[in-house]
Amino acid sequence: MINIENIVRDSVNKLWSEFSNEEFCKYSPHSIAEVPEEGLIFIGLNPSMIEKVRLRLVEKNDINCEFHKLNSDVDKEYRYFKKFFEVGETTNLKWGHIDVLFNRETNQGRVKSLISSVRGKQFIERQCKITRQVLDELIDENRPRIFVVTNSFARELLGTFRAEEEESKANASWIGLDFVWNESLGTYFYKNNPFFFSSMLTGQRALDNGSFKRLVWHINQVKKSVCQ
Repeated sequence: MINIENIVRDSVNKLWSEFSNEEFCKYSPHSIAEVPEEGLIFIGLNPSMIEKVRLRLVEKNDINCEFHKLNSDVDKEYRYFKKFFEVGETTNLKWGHIDVLFNRETNQGRVKSLISSVRGKQFIERQCKITRQVLDELIDENRPRIFVVTNSFARELLGTFRAEEEESKANASWIGLDFVWNESLGTYFYKNNPFFFSSMLTGQRALDNGSFKRLVWHINQVKKSVCQ
């Protein structure tokens, strides 16, 4: 397993300490603790926060980052991950999950609105720098793995997109990945690693069944070409 906690813990805690007077740092951040060394990585925007968790964090009164180890039992894990189990089983790939950001917020419109203020934008930028360190650890040009991004704003934060013959645009984005379209495989690549950009897999705005099935089929096709 790749230890995400070791990569992000000190940086995230320092960031929350520096922004502790801001309303958006009222609750402690959250991150996945580890991911498999190979296989699928799902990328979301940020951890959500249900009322039960909010009340616990208020009582806890501690802004140090909390970490979650994914349970291998679909019936014991959060409902959010249910479809991830299904994709992993159908593609016969181990899977893990990270979020681009660490601040807990169920309303993703509020997350996106942070970039409208100077402090909020700085806060997002600093989190993106931490996540870039995580992605640099996960992405290996010689040992490609498949990434599935399940949020449109996460896509915006990750990088820029171009045709293969176009000049690199990597410096124009938050995290700065330079995604290049692979016409033969029908998806974007970064350093030989395929990236699929999708809607959420669970919830009200989730992919319909047909689109979900097509996504899984497409992952399997790319897997045969890249990850064998």
